[in-house]
Amino acid sequence: MLEKSKNFIYQIIAVVSLGLAIFGVITPGFPATEFVLLCAWSSAKGSPRIHAFLHTNRLTGPVLHNWKNGKVISLNNKIFSSISMLLCVFFLLYSDINLYLVAFALFGISISFILVWSRPSRLNTDKEL
Repeated sequence: MLEKSKNFIYQIIAVVSLGLAIFGVITPGFPATEFVLLCAWSSAKGSPRIHAFLHTNRLTGPVLHNWKNGKVISLNNKIFSSISMLLCVFFLLYSDINLYLVAFALFGISISFILVWSRPSRLNTDKEL
């Protein structure tokens, strides 16, 4: 019974994060890659169908392959993520949102920016002999 409920929770996380990833693709300033990675992790634990879909999809498959084989984020994804984050910062600074919420969001964006750019941009294809 406990195993079924754990699988159900992982499935919910997978579906919600996949929906947020799709939303992130079409919405400037909203992340997509992070939600694809969360969906891949949770679907590996609870939904083999979603997991297989993510890994065979032409849009998410290469991102997941790169992440699995060295936690690589491509230069194009880094640039796109940075532009999205900067747009988000711009909207936050020129909005009428509570200053504490803006500061909290800017802190999160800063951490994301650092983490994205700290990852390698290419797979290491060098083989040791």
